[in-house]
Amino acid sequence: MEAPRLPPAVLAAASDRVGGALEVAATALDGLLEVADDRALLEEAAAVLEAGQPAMAPIWHLAVAARSPGPPSALAELRRQLTADADAAVEAATAWLVERLAAHPGGGNPGAAATVSHSSLVDRVLAKLGRDQGAGLSGAPVVGVVGADAVGPEGLLNADGTRELVERLPTLVVATAVKLVPAEVFGRLGAAGFEVVPLAAVAAVVVGDEVLSPAEAGRRARNPRPGQAG
Repeated sequence: MEAPRLPPAVLAAASDRVGGALEVAATALDGLLEVADDRALLEEAAAVLEAGQPAMAPIWHLAVAARSPGPPSALAELRRQLTADADAAVEAATAWLVERLAAHPGGGNPGAAATVSHSSLVDRVLAKLGRDQGAGLSGAPVVGVVGADAVGPEGLLNADGTRELVERLPTLVVATAVKLVPAEVFGRLGAAGFEVVPLAAVAAVVVGDEVLSPAEAGRRARNPRPGQAG
């Protein structure tokens, strides 16, 4: 592969070891859109992204869009939906947490929610929760909130430490439709620093503007529709 021919955004996304899955996907999509009319270069870019980010479900979705019959429109729609779906997920997750914290004795106090690793969605949820309820990350948490690099029919893939949090606290997973992948794809995803957690162990899963039971989230992962809230 002649990597220098690829858009800088594609190379940046493929090598990003700090950003969350949606942040990486947005950068990757911006790069893919630059070469959406060049089938050969688009395939090369998709392969580089898949090799560079083997644990991120959104990369699979964008690769599918890149290899679709109409890449420019498919990629543009996926890019548009990333923002809309993420905004909806933040609202839905915050509402769920506010309700759960209000039902807990002393709920809503600072430190009521805990998380692990970095997730752009979780960061936004906690910031909104802090503004609305005065809740943060210090003190004694009573609920957990995590992102996910992938959600499959039976499990979720996220950073090490997720399983411990899920076992310790009722935990909400904040995701979007591009995090859902079928079993055959989920089984291929993973990398050092990531672990698989049984989906049944979490309290609920936000997908876009919906709060789903773990069973329903798993059902939708069997036939995912990227860019849609279910």
